[in-house]
Amino acid sequence: MNNLTAKRVIKRQYNTIIDEEKKIRRILSMETDNSLPPELSVGLLIRVEQHLDTIIEAQNRIVLLQQIVNPE
Repeated sequence: MNNLTAKRVIKRQYNTIIDEEKKIRRILSMETDNSLPPELSVGLLIRVEQHLDTIIEAQNRIVLLQQIVNPE
C-alpha cells in the first residue's frame, strides 16, 4: 500500500475522531443542564455510547492500517 494513501486514510480517521469528540462534548453539555428528566438521560447515554463506538472503530482502523503499512 502506498504510504501517501495510508497517511490520507489515517488523517481522515483522525478527523472522524475529532468530530465525534465534539459531538460528545455537545451532548454532555446538554446533560449537565440538570433540567432533563431521567428518561432523557438514558437516551443521551445511548447517544454518547454510539459516538464512542465510532471513535473506537476509527482507532482500530488506524492501528490496522499502520500494521499493514509498517509490518514488524
